[in-house]
Amino acid sequence: MRAFRAFAAVVAALGVFAAAETASARDIRVALDQAFPIRLAEAAEGVAVGNPSIAGVSVQNDRFLFVTGRSYGSTNLVVVGANGRVLYSGRIVVSPDETDVVMVTRGVQTARLECTPLCRPRPDIGDGEVSASVNDQIARHASTARSN
Repeated sequence: MRAFRAFAAVVAALGVFAAAETASARDIRVALDQAFPIRLAEAAEGVAVGNPSIAGVSVQNDRFLFVTGRSYGSTNLVVVGANGRVLYSGRIVVSPDETDVVMVTRGVQTARLECTPLCRPRPDIGDGEVSASVNDQIARHASTARSN
């Protein structure tokens, strides 16, 4: 009888561990200024991002989310369902998308060019004053697009 109780305790502990394991997830890797879709198996009732300056979450409906990379780094995402049950818990890693990017370094200054197929300046976080005029142009362009 004592062996049966010990076995039952081990099985119960493994059941708790398995339930916790299904609530966790692998890392979400998303590029800066890109979106990553997440489809949930159950309806979500709450969403929390550890550091919203690194990643944002757009809730499309109770089963479909988009994670958007806002700044380089990592944070976490937790999605809860009915009765506070954790549906998803994982890390979000935001990194640069260096596809078709050429970096030119002169001394301590670095310039990035996106070549798809023509090369144009592509300022990045931390580029310094060299890219300030390009950033200003991008901001004005985005502002004009929003007002139309």
